[in-house]
Amino acid sequence: MSPNPASESTGPSPLLVLGTGRCGSTLVSEIVSLHPSLLSVSELFSFTTDLGNRIERAFPAEPISGEKFWRTMAEPQPRQSLLLRHGLAMPEVLYPWDQGRFTFGGCPPIMNAMIPHLDCNDPDDLFDRLGLAMRANPTVPMPDHLRIMFRWLQSETNTAAWVERSGGSLRIAHRLIAAFPEAKIVHLVRDGRDTALSMSRHIGFRMALLCGLQTETLGVDPFETGDRTDEADLTDELAGLLPENFSRQSFDEFDLPASLCAHYWSGEIVQGLNVLASVHPEHLLTIRYEDLLRTPERIIESLGNFADVEIADDWVRRAADLVRPQPPRWNQLPPDELIALESACAPGTDALARFAERSREQSLSLACKTPTGSRN
Repeated sequence: MSPNPASESTGPSPLLVLGTGRCGSTLVSEIVSLHPSLLSVSELFSFTTDLGNRIERAFPAEPISGEKFWRTMAEPQPRQSLLLRHGLAMPEVLYPWDQGRFTFGGCPPIMNAMIPHLDCNDPDDLFDRLGLAMRANPTVPMPDHLRIMFRWLQSETNTAAWVERSGGSLRIAHRLIAAFPEAKIVHLVRDGRDTALSMSRHIGFRMALLCGLQTETLGVDPFETGDRTDEADLTDELAGLLPENFSRQSFDEFDLPASLCAHYWSGEIVQGLNVLASVHPEHLLTIRYEDLLRTPERIIESLGNFADVEIADDWVRRAADLVRPQPPRWNQLPPDELIALESACAPGTDALARFAERSREQSLSLACKTPTGSRN
């Protein structure tokens, strides 16, 4: 029987942390993981979608069996496997290669980060027990499989609510909100200039964006087919990064301008805000990364209040200790690069400003409608 969101526990609501990636979301996962009542699900959708390139496979429209669900969680993905085989592990990858049984080219998506994030001592054992339980699932829609998995992990960790955070998940906000209508939304935002600059240097984003450029030119995804009919249209740089030609040196030397990443960031922000506009203001919390760096205790407390969990001084202190101030880096760019970067960020920056103003107006409207003496 399919789980009914309305019949879930009356405890804290689950949370979806959405952002463009490179906006401080990994830090948020670490903060959440310190709270005893919260299950911190980290990078589930980043890796099960193969860095955002297999979204349709990770969200099938039809109900699927427990066996098929587990294959989605456990079968190695081509892009991430290629990177790992060439010694290109993202900082988010936590699997203990020197102790675990999986290899660089055969690591299950949820073992890159999600399971080791939950159990760094023996992730293989947790993976095996989870797989045994999930393969026994009935044939149900993908969101229900995920709920079953989250509840199983909550039972293992004695937590009251789950919080999912995947880098770059704003691009699938419409899917996640539709899949989990019971969840509250945390929207994490960072200055687009620093976000884009960080993307241009990050292994995962570099891989995802270069694959996008290859697919746009070829007309097919080179990781999904051997069709190279239009290979001659690729630049030498992109041709040298096809799966069959890939090398670490070519990847390291690939020139990914920060301004191109800024165009991507703006597109994700504009599209994502259009989706978030449908979320009830009381179910949406926007956190600016810069505010988290500047006043960590205040932002951590607001996150705890939004999650409806106990705000213990010890949790706030330990979580705040994770925060490391970082000065902006975009202002160190040469003038021509900075102009291109800011121009590419402008649509996203303007959209955020309009969204913030609309949110303030909605908050004022809600406050006016709240009866005197009632609790917010």
